[in-house]
Amino acid sequence: MREIEQHKPVYPSSRAIEVCQNRVEEKTLFDRLGIPTPAYRVVESAEQLEAAARELGCPVVAKSVTEGYDGKGQAVLKQPEQAFEAWSAIGHSQLVVEAFVDFVREVSMIAVRGRDGEVVFYPMAENQHVDGILRYSVAPLPDLDASVQQTADGYIRALLDELDYVGVLALELFQTRDGSLLANEMAPRVHNSGHWTMDGAVTSQFENHLRAIQGLPLGDTQAIAPTCMINVIGREGDNAAILALANTHLHRYDKAERAGRKLAHVNILAPNHAELLEKVNACSALLPEAPTPALSFSIKQ
Repeated sequence: MREIEQHKPVYPSSRAIEVCQNRVEEKTLFDRLGIPTPAYRVVESAEQLEAAARELGCPVVAKSVTEGYDGKGQAVLKQPEQAFEAWSAIGHSQLVVEAFVDFVREVSMIAVRGRDGEVVFYPMAENQHVDGILRYSVAPLPDLDASVQQTADGYIRALLDELDYVGVLALELFQTRDGSLLANEMAPRVHNSGHWTMDGAVTSQFENHLRAIQGLPLGDTQAIAPTCMINVIGREGDNAAILALANTHLHRYDKAERAGRKLAHVNILAPNHAELLEKVNACSALLPEAPTPALSFSIKQ
């Protein structure tokens, strides 16, 4: 990318990619910009991993510094003595070790920055992961305090401006019981947790990414209606029955079935969150091995 940049503009830049693909670089940037994160340590041996687990207090999660996604390159240590097994299983020369967070929900921010520095934000989404793989994303949220959205907007804007970023950036966060946000990681691209925007927002994240890198005006990011994105993992569902559900949209990727593989996603819209949850439960029942939806606002109901 640096070589290409000698001849043509590249959006996002090589600097942005460099930071986002390396957890140590990423956390260093978070620290410098005053964006809170879970307590962490960087380790380069099994012995250091064991010491970090003792210092942070188990359980902890160990993550490879590079090449980790969808739960790959990670291990949870419930006691420090598991360090040598975890080090061997991950197989990387440098790991980030993070303390567990007592969070009420996992959330994500999708924002877009244009070539002229204009920034627009999508409504925050709540995400449900199972075994490190995203299964459900819902936006907008019915119980989100405006101040929490504003805080998240501020964090991601700081990242976009610092990196002189152009295009879509995603920031995954934990929301704790007191309403504060802790940054987990960011992704320099359109993001799985933003796929709901294809049917649930005035302008999708994909269209806005293209608008941004071409220097065109950015589109409206407002949500059309409460929307849930459901990932289709491993095996196809009963597509005809899924499409029979009102205001439901299936987006297939033309991929062969394989355990753990993202084959498609379903976007479901409804006039309110209560109806949305009913339809999400009906849809998940039509998907093999889909986990039961467990979203924070549904639990409160």
